Amino acid sequence: MAIEYEIRDGALVWIKNPVTGVVSYVVDLSGKSFAFTLSAHEHPGPEAPPLSDEAVRHATSVCPFCPGNENQTTAELFRLAREEVSGWTGDPSQDGAEWVIRVINNLFPRIPSELTGGRNESYIVIEDPRHFIDRPRSVGDLLFTGILGEEHFARLIATDARVMRRAMENQQVRSAIVRKNQGRESGASQPHPHQQIIGSPEPLPAIQAEARAERENPNLWNEMIELFERLGLIIDSTDGVVTYASPIGAFPRSYDVVMPEFRGLLTDLEPARVREFAHALYRILRILGPLPLDYEIHQGEGLPLHAHINARLFPYSNVAGTLNIPNTLLERAAAIRKALARG
Repeated sequence: MAIEYEIRDGALVWIKNPVTGVVSYVVDLSGKSFAFTLSAHEHPGPEAPPLSDEAVRHATSVCPFCPGNENQTTAELFRLAREEVSGWTGDPSQDGAEWVIRVINNLFPRIPSELTGGRNESYIVIEDPRHFIDRPRSVGDLLFTGILGEEHFARLIATDARVMRRAMENQQVRSAIVRKNQGRESGASQPHPHQQIIGSPEPLPAIQAEARAERENPNLWNEMIELFERLGLIIDSTDGVVTYASPIGAFPRSYDVVMPEFRGLLTDLEPARVREFAHALYRILRILGPLPLDYEIHQGEGLPLHAHINARLFPYSNVAGTLNIPNTLLERAAAIRKALARG
């Protein structure tokens, strides 16, 4: 078997990531204090007064992604109006109804435009015109992706595919990736919910590493899914999309959404299948809620279309190529399955 791991007394003890070589050890973290590292997550209690109108106006006035500030960004490529995004739950009288999703170029290209034929192939997809959740009590009570709704998020992923088609029209672009950072702890440079799409002249290093592992072990993804099913880590398997809690993720709380039988690009999927993939990804984001997180959608190079989701609630320390993951991983997977079943 391509995956190296050890099970003792019916429980996973360690497992080696077949792509990166990092070894995850399953340990008991229940007695470890995270008080210092989690201090940034403190929020005012329900008794705290709502954020003042003045504070809301100030935060939105300096945010380049808020409605009314469109001239603070690079030129708009396209937008989706309210009637194009079914299920949008915003209040047009307060949040602006001229657009719901807006696409621009990143002011700071992730990859220099000189490498992509002189065209900036780094894009920003602004997910929603709203900056705050309803009735915010602090400047940290921001809108988060899990609150958008399934249909809105499906439209967002379809928009990603549209942006990718634009990028792939450039003959200097051979690969594209979707990247989402939610929360300051995940490295988000702007608090307003948005994604990045990056077109690259070569497959990005993480994609290359996954493709190399797949070539060396052609049945790798199916073996991982079979193993994770044995371990009770499968969260959902519907419509050809498998979601599992990953013991080989980059962080202690990592999840993957995989289409094991589809080896192509997001742009190649029929609209109905894009929705299926988006719905599976959204269900995890909805459970994680406002937690700091990141996700990436990986594709191409003979890989199954898949997304890696990393929750940043708990810190991590990769020491000499090893990572500690909590022994409650199985319990967490079961809890998420129950939450999804409840709808």
